[in-house]
Amino acid sequence: MKRQGWVLGLLAAGFLTGCAVAKDVTVAIRNDKTGEPMEDVRVEQYRKKGWLARMVSSDPFALVSSGQTDKDGKIVFSESPRVGKYHVFANTLMPIHFEVNGNGKGIEIDRLEHIPKKYVRCFIINYKDNSDSLNVAGLGLRAICWDEKTAYIGTYTGNNSGSKGIYRIRVHKEEGIVSKPELVAEVGNPSFLAFDCLGYNLYAVSESEKKVFAYCLGDEDGMLTLLNEGETGAGPCHVAVTRLRNSLPRSALAVADYVGGSMGVWSLERDGRIGEQKAFFQYTHASKATNRQQQPHAHGVTFFGDHKSWLLVPDLGADRVYVYGRDGESFTPHKTAPWIELPPGRGPRHVEGWGDTYLYVLNELSNTVSVFKCDEAEGLFTFVEEVGTLPEGFDGQNTTAELIVTWNTLYVTNRGHDSIARFRRDLKTGRLTLLECTPCGGKWPRHFTIMPGSSLMLVANQHSNNIALFRIAEDGSLTHIPDGGVDIGAPACVVFE
Repeated sequence: MKRQGWVLGLLAAGFLTGCAVAKDVTVAIRNDKTGEPMEDVRVEQYRKKGWLARMVSSDPFALVSSGQTDKDGKIVFSESPRVGKYHVFANTLMPIHFEVNGNGKGIEIDRLEHIPKKYVRCFIINYKDNSDSLNVAGLGLRAICWDEKTAYIGTYTGNNSGSKGIYRIRVHKEEGIVSKPELVAEVGNPSFLAFDCLGYNLYAVSESEKKVFAYCLGDEDGMLTLLNEGETGAGPCHVAVTRLRNSLPRSALAVADYVGGSMGVWSLERDGRIGEQKAFFQYTHASKATNRQQQPHAHGVTFFGDHKSWLLVPDLGADRVYVYGRDGESFTPHKTAPWIELPPGRGPRHVEGWGDTYLYVLNELSNTVSVFKCDEAEGLFTFVEEVGTLPEGFDGQNTTAELIVTWNTLYVTNRGHDSIARFRRDLKTGRLTLLECTPCGGKWPRHFTIMPGSSLMLVANQHSNNIALFRIAEDGSLTHIPDGGVDIGAPACVVFE
């Protein structure tokens, strides 16, 4: 009995240690430089879980309550944890002063010069009541969960499509597309778009004007203002932007030129303008396996790995994916494995990675996806398997166009079969299993994207002149929303702000 009582006593002590002390607590937040109170700042209060709960949980804290500060920069919570933490969400560039019942300190923030419009800084603050101490456990950017987002659409402007350049639409995560396309930049054949890392600047390649354009988004109206432009090869078809860590300039832009068979890398200025060209590679190898492979055709640019230290360039004409490593502000060919060699006739178009573990290569001409296991540190890729994107029995004409990789699902657009192929992705091996091909809601699905923070997929059907809308189920399956799409001439690319 004594032993049982001793054990029960320990359990009770552990439980009580994690319980909250029943008293009100006032949290106050103000600008640490000016002293002005900060209104409408969201604060979440957490308490430390009991001893038993902490034994079986990876997170020792539980959310108690949350709210927003009033005009005096204050919020009152009904209970205070002896050992707990607070999450403070604020869209500010200035240091904040954080107080719990009058005990506080100024909290410096990281040195980012801009905050994306739809992000806030999250201050994670540990609090110990018995020692009257505060310390910052972490800082970072956190996305705001918006019900409505803006998508930008690149189009083909020739062949009587009726389109004149880049358009935008508003999309509600429940209601779908809620506005008609609005022209925001007039430019010829802006076939591919990409946002920078902070969401302030949009970059577009123009196949007809042989240029890449840099635009700035208006804070209020979302209209595009042209910043400057850069000369590319004869037919730029793909663009990507990354943030370079421990380097100045901090961002880089890469463009693939399909017609000229080349790839270039530019630095980006602090205001988003296209800066100096840091690298240029002219390809000469062609596999000659098919009629479209008589010369090189660089078709994509993808920054790969957790630190984006590798740049991958699939060349449809060469049956290769070229591999480049970071070299200061530039990129240089991998010293021992400068490319991934694919079997003849594959025609690699785009590639996507999953973290730094697996690489998926979309082969346009063979209608397949090649899977590779990655060694990010060495920049080496080991072949795993190749799978088809079409259902058994289909013998018509088809070319693939785009792929999306999620946690356990991979999607591919089939042009000709006019479908979205859905694969189950094995988390341990990276292998793919084709589950179904869903009609794309139009003809010739050139590009598609998933709305951030929602279960909506938008599909740009080039030949039927429409953006089709789908709802994504928990298992990854797609349901077409017939009245949820919108008509637009020859859509080629759709990206969210």
